[in-house]
Amino acid sequence: MSNKVVKVLGFSVRESQLAIKTANFSFTVKDGKELVKEAQVNSEELILAKLAGSIHAIGNLIGLTLNVDLKSIQIEVSGVVDEALQQQHLDAGVFKKIEVVVKPTSTASIVLLKEWIDAVKLACPVFANFKQQTPTIVTLVKEYDHVNVA
Repeated sequence: MSNKVVKVLGFSVRESQLAIKTANFSFTVKDGKELVKEAQVNSEELILAKLAGSIHAIGNLIGLTLNVDLKSIQIEVSGVVDEALQQQHLDAGVFKKIEVVVKPTSTASIVLLKEWIDAVKLACPVFANFKQQTPTIVTLVKEYDHVNVA
């Protein structure tokens, strides 16, 4: 049996909004709570969008606290669906594993961004819930301006 992989991509459109793109649809998540969605988006995509939206909302709050200049945040979330559990769960438990890639656009150092993402993981209740149910890995990616890199 092949593994079904579900992916969502989120990126800042305003400080409190995250635009989500899935395989076939786009919708907006505001503050990690309110979903403005297309009816045909599958439940696995909505589960991953909830995680992305929460990381985005908490990330912006923590960024203000740590004085991290966040111009935008891109979040890629992918999950491998456990097809044996697909009919039993409508939450993070439907996944065998979840991988999150967070790409903040910021002038902050990688050290400060690492402190920021660690604080986000600790403060985000949705992330904590996902991590309890499913192995969840978060990767921080800092893009550098090639002109200014030593």
